[in-house]
Amino acid sequence: MLTAVATLLGLTLGFLPPPPADLEQGYTFRIYEIGRELDRVARVAEDATPNIDRLEDRIDFKDIESLVPQGIRRDQIAIEAIGYLEITEPGNYTFELRCDDGGVLEIDGTRVIVHDGLHPPDPKEGQIELDKGLHPFRIDLFQNGGGAALILNWRKPGSGRSEVVPAEAFRTEKGVTRVVAPGSKVYKDGRENQRPGDGLPIEAVYPRFSVEPLRPKDFRPKAGGMAFLPDGRLVVSDFEPVNNGVLRTETNGTLFILSGVINGTPETIKVEKLPGGYHDPCGVVCVDGDIYVSHRPGIDRLRDLDKDGVFETHEEWARPWVGDNYHHFSFGLKEKDRWIYGSLSTSIYFGNTIQTDGVEGELVGLNGPNPPNRGTLYRINVDTKEIEFLAGGFRTPNGVEVTPSGDVFVTDNQGAWMPASKLNHVKRGRFYGHYNGRQKSRVYPEGGHASLFSENPPSSPAVWLPQNEIANSPTTPLVIRDGRFEGQLWLGELTLGGINRVSLEEVAGELQGCAYRAGNGLEGGVQRLVDGPDGNLYACSIGSGGNWNWRDTRFGLQRLRATGAEVFEIALVRATPDGLEVVFTEPVRGGGAGADSWLRDPGNFTLRQWRYEATANYGGPKIDEEEVAIVEAVPSKRGDAVLLRAPGIKAGRVVHLRTKPDAESGREIWSTEAWYTMNAKPTADAPAKAADLLTPSSAPPR
Repeated sequence: MLTAVATLLGLTLGFLPPPPADLEQGYTFRIYEIGRELDRVARVAEDATPNIDRLEDRIDFKDIESLVPQGIRRDQIAIEAIGYLEITEPGNYTFELRCDDGGVLEIDGTRVIVHDGLHPPDPKEGQIELDKGLHPFRIDLFQNGGGAALILNWRKPGSGRSEVVPAEAFRTEKGVTRVVAPGSKVYKDGRENQRPGDGLPIEAVYPRFSVEPLRPKDFRPKAGGMAFLPDGRLVVSDFEPVNNGVLRTETNGTLFILSGVINGTPETIKVEKLPGGYHDPCGVVCVDGDIYVSHRPGIDRLRDLDKDGVFETHEEWARPWVGDNYHHFSFGLKEKDRWIYGSLSTSIYFGNTIQTDGVEGELVGLNGPNPPNRGTLYRINVDTKEIEFLAGGFRTPNGVEVTPSGDVFVTDNQGAWMPASKLNHVKRGRFYGHYNGRQKSRVYPEGGHASLFSENPPSSPAVWLPQNEIANSPTTPLVIRDGRFEGQLWLGELTLGGINRVSLEEVAGELQGCAYRAGNGLEGGVQRLVDGPDGNLYACSIGSGGNWNWRDTRFGLQRLRATGAEVFEIALVRATPDGLEVVFTEPVRGGGAGADSWLRDPGNFTLRQWRYEATANYGGPKIDEEEVAIVEAVPSKRGDAVLLRAPGIKAGRVVHLRTKPDAESGREIWSTEAWYTMNAKPTADAPAKAADLLTPSSAPPR
């Protein structure tokens, strides 16, 4: 055992001790339970005892069942494969690592393949020159959630064929005692000593809200959409998500009307199930007392013609698009000036879907062929049914907001061509980055249809939402109409759970801004947010198997009532020509020091910046990540704001801010972090100005 420890220590310190004298075929395979969100490759603390430690002979795990045995958690784990490669033919070797999620291959202490981040089991190659003999290797893998895989292939010198590295190539120390222990282990990714709200998602309900239950007993809506009728009743669409790639023929969705919601309780609210079925109904809006429901084939309308409260008609109101893939959702809906706005997602292909549809050619990032107009924002006229496809290049745009000013916002989820999730400020005729697959298939023998407006260069998002830091699956953006953050946006989050907040400002003629954590602790991951006629916020939840849920929650419906409580937090981050201005909700104390002295110390703030680069792969890493020096910190007179002069901030970057002051009242800051998307830098002649989203306008999307 001492020899094995010394070997690992040698790799850590950068020198390579000789291999143990007594070896056997195989390698050491270890699993560690971490028990929190993971999004990057790191190593477990040196003194951690694994939950699983066994001898293996091949690295060929094609799914979660083969990779992780029964009896141990299958998400939020770290995996190590450690041993020696016995090389009999010296020369240049090409290795291919297929991993889900991120993995790193090291040989002889050199990183040969870095395939980090959250992604499906796409391949990545690396080359290394190897002499004859034994070469220490190590694979570090993390598995956050959903499917998993770990496969190591190689192409030997002079060979044109890749194959799984054979069992006879692996060697490990013989006779090792394999000690295991239950429980969670420390994962050294920089978050191991952090609290929720400081490097980790917030666990608790936002103090500005009190959460009130709304679900009567046995009513468990997996809510796709939600809207209030003029009489105060609440319409909720419910469906059973299916993520196995199968295109269903039977409907899976239902519509409910809840009476007595305003000031009601689960004991007093009445639930009425409406007749008719729907395919994944992900959007609901009410116009003139009529209910419009968007689902896979189009939009249906329900009418109460005699105004007696009973919806006696149900019609297929509009069928302006094709939905022929299980991932063809229709999101939304929002109405403004008698136009209904919604968004269409694109296909996902894997395994059985590829075979069923006969898709030809290589598929990267689960991206395959689509019918026309998928991945778009549309609007359809209530009176004429005229439809306009306003913008393209979306992947999974599960959230639409149209503000009183006429500004339109659409969220999108990480995936192919999407290195991270984002919030887009949508303008007519623009392309937002997702290129639909053009492969041929049985359905599309000439190839899938191109993304709408993809001849245009991609437009930058208003706000990037770094994956697993501030978001994972963003849903509904909703403009805040009053209170401390009037004119900003709430932003629902499904997979990380809860609600975030976004502030926006105009720089160089475009909107950009900053994302902040708000709170969590609801029944499930938030799918839809709506303002109620009583001035309260209403949230509904959804979830399904794999990683499309928050902590395996699947349903929820709750009222968020404003408490009037003040929360010490970052209220606003603004761009300046040479840095950032940070505004807090109250004056800073700074751990006992005076606010002025604490705010004047640049060491109390850290800035990092990076950029993203869209590729065909699923998701993507931070690129050119670096610290940004703060040359001066200038407090405001009231002690509730500070100007951070940081001329090293670059355009086209996400700027991450972390600071940890106390409030003047002695309270700890609610969340230490904020993420500003610096698409462009303001100048002295053209400073940033706050976005005005609440001044009414009847102008069409700009």
